[in-house]
Amino acid sequence: MNILVKKLAIVKNKKGFTLLELTVSLFLLIILTLLLMLIIQTTMTTSKRFLDYSNYEYALAHKKILETYNNSAKVYQESNYILMKSKDDVEDVRINFRGGRIYIDKFKDSNNFAGYILVLKNMKSYTLSQENDIIHVSIVDKSDHEREMYLKVKDGKTDKEKEKEKKEKEEKAKEEKENKNKEEEHDHNEHEKEGE
Repeated sequence: MNILVKKLAIVKNKKGFTLLELTVSLFLLIILTLLLMLIIQTTMTTSKRFLDYSNYEYALAHKKILETYNNSAKVYQESNYILMKSKDDVEDVRINFRGGRIYIDKFKDSNNFAGYILVLKNMKSYTLSQENDIIHVSIVDKSDHEREMYLKVKDGKTDKEKEKEKKEKEEKAKEEKENKNKEEEHDHNEHEKEGE
């Protein structure tokens, strides 16, 4: 009977969890909870970053302005505008800072308005300044990020101006050549008259 009591006691003890099993399961539960909290936190910061379009909007605006700038022969600032004259002299572009928005105004000639493109909206503030030959643009967007852009003033010649200058040089060289030929003829004629 003594053996039977011992077997019952052992069987009775196997129904519950040991302290070691409880400690391991509690440790695993804590690790899983911490990992879940980290995943939730990362997801929230990533979604906030994706929901904040200001970086993307500014990058597009910056790209569009620089594309226009790189295609320009002349760039200068007037009050709240940056004026750009294209190299091919097809259009004039005015980067227009008005209210909380930036527009690109396009002109076919200096006077014929062709349309505009909204480049950036919901700006809190902006400043335009020029030191020496550098135009400094500072923009504070809707998320209070301060963005800066520097543009060098350009005073190059458009393709039409270069072509006109080339024609003038060619005409001048042609006139000089004709004058030189006339002088040589005149000198040759005088030389023949002296020889007679």
